[in-house]
Order: sequence, then structure tokens, then C-alpha cells
Amino acid sequence: MNKKLHDSFCRGVLSHVPTFLELVHYLTTIDNELRSAVDLLDENSFVRIPGDYSDTETIGYADLAFLAKLKNSLGSPVQLSVGFLLEHKSYPDDGVMTQLRKYNYHLMFEHMAENAGKGIPSIAIILYNGREIWNPLTNEVAAYPKEFQKFMLPFKGMMLDVEDVPDNAVEKFGPRLAALICSLKYARNPEANRATFSHIVDRVHTELPKEESLDILRQMDVYLNGWVFQNFMETFKMDFIRPNYRTVGDVRFDEGVESHAVETARKMLAKNKPMEEIIEFSGLTEDRVHEIQAEMQKS
Repeated sequence: MNKKLHDSFCRGVLSHVPTFLELVHYLTTIDNELRSAVDLLDENSFVRIPGDYSDTETIGYADLAFLAKLKNSLGSPVQLSVGFLLEHKSYPDDGVMTQLRKYNYHLMFEHMAENAGKGIPSIAIILYNGREIWNPLTNEVAAYPKEFQKFMLPFKGMMLDVEDVPDNAVEKFGPRLAALICSLKYARNPEANRATFSHIVDRVHTELPKEESLDILRQMDVYLNGWVFQNFMETFKMDFIRPNYRTVGDVRFDEGVESHAVETARKMLAKNKPMEEIIEFSGLTEDRVHEIQAEMQKS
């Protein structure tokens, strides 16, 4: 399995600020403490921290980070910012809490000046779709007395297992968020989520502009091809009524997947990323990456 493909898919969808906000709003329906905090924020102030935050060499790969400001009407004596961190896991990784602490420190270090030295209250979200039961937030504080457990983390921790998101909630999401959450659920259990998956794919086709629709479908394909099984395209075709011959649409779809992978490889080559990471993120073979590298050197 390619353990980096999920990062690319998650970032590709949730880096769209309105889609990330949609996820945050869903979380507020299941956590009153978070709802109270989000109610204080100016949602128009939400901004994603630039992409190079995710590539900080000293701390590894953070999926996404955002900043938001308090509503002006609150009359705060400082222009307080609030940070949001998101990490997606498709397998149990108890090192995630160390990751989040490092991301949080980086967030504070890079943006402390905005808060006039007061610090940045932060919310860290773990989005999980692994097959094993896992909750690192509970494991992290279990050794401490209950009275102290809320004080142990430098941020508010949120854990969302996609299996806990009911289908009727997925259906209410916009097509981008619905495509992500449904794909994560499908990756865990294709049989149980097949009907919903089929319907969400139809929504992506009909509710998004053509190019955006194709881009989401490419990302779904690359993710599921890497995480579920290598013959995903054949299973994908079985999940829907498809002709037994290749259509122009099939060819364009395959070309789109290749185009997305090549573009990913080009961007990573331009940043001098290690070959093994380029192969993991793009899904291309080493020979194909070398071909792209040679083409870039000629141009």
C-alpha cells in the first residue's frame, strides 16, 4: 500500500477552505465545546497556511493547517488568531500525537507575532479510516488521573472516525466533502458503502463543473487504486453500469489520472524531493519519473 497517497487526496479536497469549514461545521454538531469556540470566529477570515508549511523538513508532513480570527464584534484587546491542524490516518499511528505537538509548536513559532505574544489557541483534528479500532487521544492521556486529562494537550484534540459519519450526513455534504468521506469509508469496507459511493460519484458528475468533477474523480481513483486493491478500475466499473468496451470517457479518465500523476511528479522534482517520495506520491514508476526529469531538463 502507498502510505502517502491518502495525504495527497485529503489535502487536495480539504485545502479548499469552504470544504474544510464544512467539515468543521459537521464536527460542531457532535462536540458542543468546539461549537462554542467556532461560534466566536469570523468564518470569512479563515485562511490556509501556505503549502510549504506541509513540507517543513524538520517535522515531516502535516496534512493541513489553517488560521482564523475572532469576530470583531467581540471587542478582544488583541487581534487573536485561532489555529486548526488536520492529520489524516488510514492506519493506527500512535506517533501522531508527537506529530501534532510539533505541528502546533511550528504554528505558534511562525505566527506568534500576530497574537502579540499571547499564543495561538489551536484545534487539532485527526481524520481516521483505518480498519482497526483506534483513538490516540484516549490512549495519550489514559495514564493520568481523570481530573488532569483535559490539561495534557497543548490544543483541543478532535478524533473523527469516518465509520461514525452516517450515510445521511454524507448525503448532506457538498460534493467535494462527500466524495472524500465516502471514499474513505469505501476504502475501509467497499461492500457496505457501495451504494452510497455510487450515488456520490453521480453527484460529483452532476453538481461540480466539468474540470473540477474530473479532478475529484482522478483523486478518488488514485487514492482507491493505491489503498484498496490494484485492480480498482475494474471493480469501479463493476460498481456502475458500464459498457464492456472502452469508451472515449474511459480513455479521457485514464489520461486524466496520468496527467495528475505527471503534474505531481513535476512539482516534486522542481522542489528536489527524494525519488522514493516522488514515486509514493505520484504512483509512477521510477523509470517514468526519470523520463519526466529528462524532459524538464531539456525544456
